[in-house]
Amino acid sequence: MEEQKNYSKYRWVMLVLSALTSLVPTIVFVGPTVFIPMMMTDLNISTAEAGIIITIVLLGAGLCGTAGGPLMERFGIKHTRTIAMIFYTIGGLVPLFTSSYIILLISRVLIGIGMGIASGTSVGITMDWYPPKERPLINSLNSILSLAGAFIALAVAIPIFEFVGGDWKLTLGIFGVAMFITTVLWMIFAKNNRQADVNTVASIDKSQAPIKKDNVLKAVIKRKEVILLIIAYLSFMLSTQSLQTFLPTHFQTDLGMSAAKSGTITSLISLASVIAGLLVGVLMATLGRRKIFMWPLLTLLLIGCVGSVTLPDGILLYISVILIGLALNGWLPAMFTSVMELDGMTPERAGAAQGLILSVGMFGGAVSTLIIGWLAEYTGLGNALLYFSFLAVFAIIATALLPETGPKGKKGTA
Repeated sequence: MEEQKNYSKYRWVMLVLSALTSLVPTIVFVGPTVFIPMMMTDLNISTAEAGIIITIVLLGAGLCGTAGGPLMERFGIKHTRTIAMIFYTIGGLVPLFTSSYIILLISRVLIGIGMGIASGTSVGITMDWYPPKERPLINSLNSILSLAGAFIALAVAIPIFEFVGGDWKLTLGIFGVAMFITTVLWMIFAKNNRQADVNTVASIDKSQAPIKKDNVLKAVIKRKEVILLIIAYLSFMLSTQSLQTFLPTHFQTDLGMSAAKSGTITSLISLASVIAGLLVGVLMATLGRRKIFMWPLLTLLLIGCVGSVTLPDGILLYISVILIGLALNGWLPAMFTSVMELDGMTPERAGAAQGLILSVGMFGGAVSTLIIGWLAEYTGLGNALLYFSFLAVFAIIATALLPETGPKGKKGTA
């Protein structure tokens, strides 16, 4: 009961703000994927060069992902996310003012920097504002909203594009305006939770030696669990990020679908993810286990990835796409929650660990998309995506080796 008293009711305001700052940045990030064929024509660029517009975001995020932890220690969680949102906003507004390929790439780098800085703040906010029993649900909600942003981007991009007269740059600029509004709301209403500090201190394992602030990254990277999650998330991103980037293009060029239909089918990934996230959040809170939602769902991911790039248009293709979505938002909330539940974690340490995990994975996702954009010129896009799908095997193995961190699973078998 004491735990509940120390967590302010303002956390529900923070829930709305966190929702917006998970949803809208994803729209800004994913928006261009539907327009890759149009970009190739309008900017006179190749498939690989168009892919870089998506990929370079992850490259910037991977290079800046470890900055979140130290920034949170120095400036606090609110101001760290504010910095990230500003980068997102500037990058999102650039398409309103230019059609230069180089400038567009720079704008996507800015979005990537924002993504990298923000990568650990969700975990920090959740630990700062919510008691342990609420955290699995909050983590699931954050993942749902992030993937819902992808669903919204894919679902509304073409209708907005048609409404504004077939201008994809203006469409992306509209997403940037939504990001600007979100950033302003965050800056005005977001807070750090001072009331939860006593719980944070009390939750630290007293047997562990104090960790100096300037060694926060060194401390978390030494943990076996963090290393396994780095391997898992890296493999996951290698197998899925390029697929999510190029899947609409694969459907259009290899299966002869229209841009609207390819976007709609790809959006099933995010729709299924929302459903999976709701179920997993409730089940994690009820069962008190985390590991059971990792490697089994990653196995479904492997099946879905292979099916989505090898099957013809039809029901089995749609099922494969749905399997990808179920896995995407099934295992990620469990991963986020496991990081928080490791012994000795504070919001800043958990944020640093999560930022490290995500930055390595996002860097890998960037590299995979670059390679696939190049490889597609020689093997065909479908085959290139298929080869990388099998890297999900390493994610399955890494998560199978993880210890159970859930309150009920720790005493039993995972």
